Amino acid sequence: MESTHILSLDRSVFVKDAEQVKQRFSLKEAFLNWIGLFLVLVAVVILYFVIRNMSYFLKIIAGFIKILMPVIYGAVIAYLVNPLCKRFYRLLCRTGKDKELSDRTKKIFYSFSIVLGLVSGILIIVILGWMVFPEVYKSILSMVDNLPEQVNHYYTELTKWLTDNPYLAGHIQKMLLQVTDYFDAKMNSELYPWLQKELLPNVNTFAGYFASGVMSFVSVLYNLFIGLIVAIYLLGSKREFLGQAKKILYSMFRKDQADVISHYTQLANQMFSGFIVGKIVDSTIIGVICFLFMSIFQFPYALLVSLIVGVTNVIPVFGPYIGAVPSVLLILIVNPVQAIYFAIWIIVLQQLDGNVIGPAILGESTGLSAFWVLFAILLFGGLWGILGMLVGVPLFALIYQIISDIVNARLERRKMSTITDHYMDLKEIVTQEDGMVYVKYTEDELSGKAKKQESDFMKNLRRIWNEKSVSVLKKQKGDSDKTSTGKVLDDKKTVDKTAANASKDENDS
Repeated sequence: MESTHILSLDRSVFVKDAEQVKQRFSLKEAFLNWIGLFLVLVAVVILYFVIRNMSYFLKIIAGFIKILMPVIYGAVIAYLVNPLCKRFYRLLCRTGKDKELSDRTKKIFYSFSIVLGLVSGILIIVILGWMVFPEVYKSILSMVDNLPEQVNHYYTELTKWLTDNPYLAGHIQKMLLQVTDYFDAKMNSELYPWLQKELLPNVNTFAGYFASGVMSFVSVLYNLFIGLIVAIYLLGSKREFLGQAKKILYSMFRKDQADVISHYTQLANQMFSGFIVGKIVDSTIIGVICFLFMSIFQFPYALLVSLIVGVTNVIPVFGPYIGAVPSVLLILIVNPVQAIYFAIWIIVLQQLDGNVIGPAILGESTGLSAFWVLFAILLFGGLWGILGMLVGVPLFALIYQIISDIVNARLERRKMSTITDHYMDLKEIVTQEDGMVYVKYTEDELSGKAKKQESDFMKNLRRIWNEKSVSVLKKQKGDSDKTSTGKVLDDKKTVDKTAANASKDENDS
């Protein structure tokens, strides 16, 4: 009896403790819900405040970027010079491949490769500047000196042609008079008042703009100099910075999530470095080939035009055409026939670049088709201008790869094929015991010659629909039969009752 009392007492205590724990957990859950709601409200208020004062925050961000501009320049320089440093490091390590290198030797080789990479990059820029800019300067001076002579030559030829064609000369003279009168009216009504009211009173303002431009140029040189120093530190501590970044990454995310982020970061590095460095090398080769061709066939302004063609070739798809237009115009001033030949040569050169040189250097660095390359250039070029045209292709290639991996992973979970060819001209997917069969349309079906046949899915759907329709019709028919039978019986009862009443009345009479 006493043991039963103890058991009942222990049970009541246990139930009481369980209720207290349950109540405590419910209070904790309610507290967490209120905390979450409060944080959401705070986030909404902050977002509203940021949107309301967007211009102020953009100014803060712009000022912050301006302060960090030397660091940004240094990061860009380090990213571009890093492939050279890697190559020099491999060459230095090959000298000691017969014996294992110590850590101290590797550090010395790595530091020496950084110095060689930066010095090589600076020497390349200096040599190109020493070779190109004096010739470009001479070409510009020659173009300016020859321009009046070329204008007089074309004026003489035009006058001679008009003299030989007096009928056309009269019409052209009338058109020129109309154009001259139009420009005179515009100058009297708009240009002269603008000069008197806007330009002359604001000379000091324009002088300030000029001084601001000079200061901006000096600021760019200063940022480049500081950026070069930053690049040295970034290249020297590259492995340490990468280790710290991965340490933070694995501390903030789960291991599988951190692995995915690390994988796509490496993929982005491969795409951007491969595309940008490859495009620079490709454009340099195109510029050299263009210069050799123009020098051999004695085209005017060979170095200036080749520089324009090479620099604009860095922009995918549209770059060659952007560079070809001013180049053709420069040659057209000197020799129209040579301008036509040069236009043909540019088309041939771009075909050579697109089919031979470009694929040999870039390879499958992006994995995008021609349509997606054009789409990426139009999209990011519209968003970020020239910079968007340069980085848009590798950026879109990275986004494309991420989406492709997500789609393939979902298909693999469903045990379906990830090969795109299996889905081209796909008619239906039939599930069988040994796997899935991908049924495609025949050539006659694609051309519209064959009679269209329903798929198994549509046949089953039509069969189910027909069975349902038949059952509904049968039910409706049964209900109508019952209704009509009941109505007949009611009518019969009414007739019998009427006849009985009539016979009763007759007997009474």
